[in-house]
Amino acid sequence: MPKAEKPAMVLVTLTPGQIDRAKEANGRRKQITHALICGDYGQMFGTERQCLKYFTAWRSIFRSLFSKVRRTKNYDIEDYTTTENLVMRLIDADDRRARRR
Repeated sequence: MPKAEKPAMVLVTLTPGQIDRAKEANGRRKQITHALICGDYGQMFGTERQCLKYFTAWRSIFRSLFSKVRRTKNYDIEDYTTTENLVMRLIDADDRRARRR
């Protein structure tokens, strides 16, 4: 059985249209300019400062979960809802990966 390909962690600078969709999904009053996409684990939306904080921390903490880590201004987002407990999903996946080694 082939190994599943690891997803990328992507910090996205949102376009005005993407910002509108993210605010519609997460609340109009939210300050949203960026997204942090973590493959099938989920995504979060927020300010550049918020997303960059997690991007910087998680890129080293969860490096074994991702094939690459990058920033972009052009990304096709499928789900504009912030994933609840995203960090717990990442911790669980990292723990499962560590047990398999």
